[in-house]
Amino acid sequence: ARAFALTEQSAQMVDFWLMLLVDMALCGVGAILALLQWGVRWADIANGLYSLLFGFKVGGVMLSLIDLLTAIALFSAVLATSRMAQRVLEERVLPHTRLDVGLRNSFKSAVGYVGLVIALVVAVTTLGIDLSRIALLAGALSVGIGFGLQNIVSNFVSGLILLAERPIKVGDSVVVAGSEGVVRRINVRATELETAQRATVIIPNSTLLSQAVLNWTHKDTFGRVEVQVGVAYEADPEQVRRDLLTDEERAR
Repeated sequence: ARAFALTEQSAQMVDFWLMLLVDMALCGVGAILALLQWGVRWADIANGLYSLLFGFKVGGVMLSLIDLLTAIALFSAVLATSRMAQRVLEERVLPHTRLDVGLRNSFKSAVGYVGLVIALVVAVTTLGIDLSRIALLAGALSVGIGFGLQNIVSNFVSGLILLAERPIKVGDSVVVAGSEGVVRRINVRATELETAQRATVIIPNSTLLSQAVLNWTHKDTFGRVEVQVGVAYEADPEQVRRDLLTDEERAR
């Protein structure tokens, strides 16, 4: 932890995965010893381990534990690279541009989605699975997915539209579905709204497109707030006006 400057949480995570690998190795050795004790020949065990590591067929597809581990490692590496690229863009590149905060967030999210798609394609290709078969399977299941996950798909597509069209963006002050606050994050499924009471309201993205949204800062960050003040009928209007003005406004 000191050598790699890990935080306490990161050190605990590394410790968990290392212990998990050690436990799996011990279980494997124990299973081999148990099979030998039960009379299974070492040649049969070696052949089984070789098939497990270097390939076995499942429904006409050749799979292997090495390919699976390689695919997981490549998926994690590509995904970590995309996250690192997002962090570099957010902290070092985009702040030095003239882009507004909402467009920066959209660009950063787009980089994350592209990285996720590339990671999935790399992992599937490493496993040796034909992408055309996946396309046929996705086409066969599209109808069922369309009915069963209709809301999720609708929110996902709405999130992409929000990032591209940008009717609302991060930092906007909006009123939607009876909630008023500042947009903090636009995720794949929902948008996070922070109210004046520091509470977080999770609003589905489809709601932001299907309902009327009052955006106070859509075109301009300047706005007007109307404050209604009740006074007695016999009050002096000029005195009321002076009482409402600040010291600087009175000086003008």
